[in-house]
Amino acid sequence: MEKAFSQRQDRAARAIAIPIAALVASHVVFTKQFPWHVSYQFPLPYFLTVLTVMFSCWEVNVRLFRWMDSKMPFHVNPVRRIGRQMVVNGMATLFTFLLVFPLSQFVYAGYWPAASVFMTGAVVCATIATIVNGSFIGLYLVRTIYWQKDKSVAELDRQRKEEPTMNSPHLIRVEVNHSQLILQPTEIAYFYSTGGMVLLVKTDGTKMATSYQSLTQLTERLAGQYFFPLNRQILAGLGAVKEVKDDVNRKLIVSLFPPMHQHQPTEQVVVSRYRSAEFRKWLQAAAGN
Repeated sequence: MEKAFSQRQDRAARAIAIPIAALVASHVVFTKQFPWHVSYQFPLPYFLTVLTVMFSCWEVNVRLFRWMDSKMPFHVNPVRRIGRQMVVNGMATLFTFLLVFPLSQFVYAGYWPAASVFMTGAVVCATIATIVNGSFIGLYLVRTIYWQKDKSVAELDRQRKEEPTMNSPHLIRVEVNHSQLILQPTEIAYFYSTGGMVLLVKTDGTKMATSYQSLTQLTERLAGQYFFPLNRQILAGLGAVKEVKDDVNRKLIVSLFPPMHQHQPTEQVVVSRYRSAEFRKWLQAAAGN
């Protein structure tokens, strides 16, 4: 499954969310002063402190997200992944805050944070961490839903492709005496139309009367890679063609096996000059496949 967020999305989210959160937290939580106040000064030390802490916590969480994606994909067991992510990421966020917050406060402000400020920062950090983790979990859930949907569609398409259909080149439906035969193309030698009926000649020599009155319906459905209409009477399968000879006036004589009559070695079929070139192309292409 695709990861919940890309590196580009991660960078964009950091560039937008972290400065905004640092700006809000430094004013609302720590200094409680705003630009319209008379004695207002931009709380740069607190802004940089929150910025550093959030960036560090964000980085830790992202790295844990990536690691869990490889070890415990979200779509495999979402409930377990959420529980593990909340515990592991929550503890990692807390330890990161305990280390980075006092050091950042000392670097930017020149003194260690008071206990009250430290507790306030811990609450702010925990709140932000909860929001961030909750946002990514929600994103994972949405992606998982789409992943399951795409997987179901792909599986359905695969089953449809693998399932032999009546019009598939791997399976031929032939209507015979109010019933249907399901045959492989290689089982069919040719179809022979005579006297208002169409006979099926199988490769083992079996002959059966079909429910068709002409070759038109069969030709429209089957003519292509494996079958070719030699004339108005015969729709031949590739496997039945045993010999092709040139005849007068650019005609062809095609020998099919098995023959319609047992006393003949093969069934001789004349292909007109208008169809001979097309037949040669079909034979060459079919034989090449």
